[in-house]
Amino acid sequence: MHAASEVFRDKGYAGASMSEISARAGGSKCTLYSYFPSKHELFSAVMLDQIKRLGVPDLFAELEQAEDVMQAVRHFARGLTRLLASAEVVDFLRMIIAEGARSPLGKLVYQNGPAVYWRRFAEFYETQADKGVFRDADPWRAAMHIHALCMAGANQWLLEGAVSFITVEEIGSTAEAAADVFLRAYALKSEVSKCDDLPKADPNVHG
Repeated sequence: MHAASEVFRDKGYAGASMSEISARAGGSKCTLYSYFPSKHELFSAVMLDQIKRLGVPDLFAELEQAEDVMQAVRHFARGLTRLLASAEVVDFLRMIIAEGARSPLGKLVYQNGPAVYWRRFAEFYETQADKGVFRDADPWRAAMHIHALCMAGANQWLLEGAVSFITVEEIGSTAEAAADVFLRAYALKSEVSKCDDLPKADPNVHG
């Protein structure tokens, strides 16, 4: 996984070869193919491994288990915005965008990664809506909205190469704005009022 991640990030998806990956890992190409029948399946596995190592499962688990939903959404937005700005995620997203429509890669990565986790957010939303925290709305659309809000602005420019880095302050302000817009759109008014009385998150605090 480590060797494959290095080669993909160094050469891009199209430039990476199973031969180079197996050589860098210190094994044979036949052995590599016995584990991963194709390059796009290896890429998908590496992407999922990156997601786990970057703490995505923990981020969603903390959201699902939180007692204070308003603060949990703010914490989630900070974690997601920081994740989307990480060098690893930016590199892999660029490769997926470049290659996704040309092969089964885009669908494979989406079905095994983003779709799984965003379905968890939708289920979280539906549970909280049943409790009267969020308004009655399409849970999947709500999930896509918070993703888009965390991706807006600086993160999108970073992905497109318009900027080469994002400051910690920019990540924090993007996350705070994303959470604020999301909660004002989806939380019931009484819950938003309670949230307004809480201290805003420090953009310099990680985690």
